[in-house]
Parts: sequence; structure tokens; C-alpha cells
Amino acid sequence: MEEREPVEQVVARRSVLRAAAHYENRHPVWLVEHALTAGWIWAAFWILLLVPADHYNWHASIVIAIVVVAVLPTFTATVIVLSQTPHSHLRRSESVLGHFFARFSAYVFAFFAWTLSVVLSSTIAVQLQTEGHDNEVDTLGVGLQLLVEIVPVVILVLWLWLIFRYAWYLSRLRGWRAQPTRTRIPKTFLTDEPRTHRLLIGLAHPALLGITGSLAVIVALLLFIDDVTINIV
Repeated sequence: MEEREPVEQVVARRSVLRAAAHYENRHPVWLVEHALTAGWIWAAFWILLLVPADHYNWHASIVIAIVVVAVLPTFTATVIVLSQTPHSHLRRSESVLGHFFARFSAYVFAFFAWTLSVVLSSTIAVQLQTEGHDNEVDTLGVGLQLLVEIVPVVILVLWLWLIFRYAWYLSRLRGWRAQPTRTRIPKTFLTDEPRTHRLLIGLAHPALLGITGSLAVIVALLLFIDDVTINIV
């Protein structure tokens, strides 16, 4: 019996098809032919605005808006491409050596992450006691304040990991060429809208997404990092 496609995927595909059909004949020729170049130009323009933003101390919300706009085209194209690509298209044959090396690397990374978490937990516990003057209520208050302040930082770090994962998926699906001739993206993806198809594939480039997305997260981290009131020594 043939497996039915999830409802959310059907809705997403129809939404993409309607939008693509609407804008198919409205894309400038140069943009379609040089989508990746246009993506780099767009990102560079907005990133350069960070120079006067830093010099004139623009509000943090304006800086956040700048970095979001800078990464928006490539991120939007990436979301559309990945949402229309089944996970099975990422599968490929793996050697025994590669399989066990990947597992070994994961275990090593997990060990170091666990060790670092133990050290940080101990350090934070001592620091909380110091800041709370050994008073349970004050220590709890300081701990809750730290938790609230550090949540944005944790979310941004996880978002950075998501950007890297998306970039890695793109590298496997469409490669690193500006306009790839062969991809793992479904052949049915926007077959009736070739100009929109070419534009999205060009913008959904792993390097463009990785660099602009990383920069956006780093800028946001620099804005939030000063809000953490307890310094871990």
C-alpha cells in the first residue's frame, strides 16, 4: 500500500507552487542567471551597514534587523528547498571505515562536552554561592536571573548549529557550484517554474548560508553576551 504524504508537506508544496507560479515571470534575467552573485552582493551591502551602526551606536534592534535582512534571502531559499526534499535524498552508501570513524568522533566529542559541562557546572555553583552570600534565597534568585539572561545565548548557539546543519545538507543536495547541473533535489521541484527553480537553487548555497548565518549569530551573541551578569572565571 502506498504511503500517503503528510498533510503539512502537501500544504507546504502547494504554497510554494502558488508563490512560484505568481512570481515566475517577474524575476529579472540577471538575477536568475547570477543568483549566487546577487546573494553575496545583498549580504555584503547589509553587513557593511554594521560599520556605521557600530560607529554611531545604533540601537540593538536595528543591528538585529540588519543581520536578519542580510541572511533572509539565502535562508528563505534554503527552507523552501529543504522543505520540498525528502530526507531519503540525503542517503548515500557509507564505507565501514567512515561509519566507525564517525562513531569514534562522536564519542570523543561527547566526552569532551560532558567534561566541560561538569567543570562549568561546578564553577557556576561556586560562583552562585559567592554572589548569593551563602543565602539560599539570594542564591536561588541569582541563579534564576542567570538562567533568564543566558537563555538567548543558548538559543543562538543552537541556531548556529542549525545553520551549519542546513549548510551541510545543501552541500550534499546541490554541491558547491553556483548553478549545479546535477543535484539530489527532487526532479519534480518546480518543473513548471524553471526560472524560480534556478533562482532558489542559486540562493540556497551552502557557503552563502554558512557565512551569512554565522555572522548573524555572532553579532547577536555580541549584543547579548554583556547581559550575563555573572562572569565565569
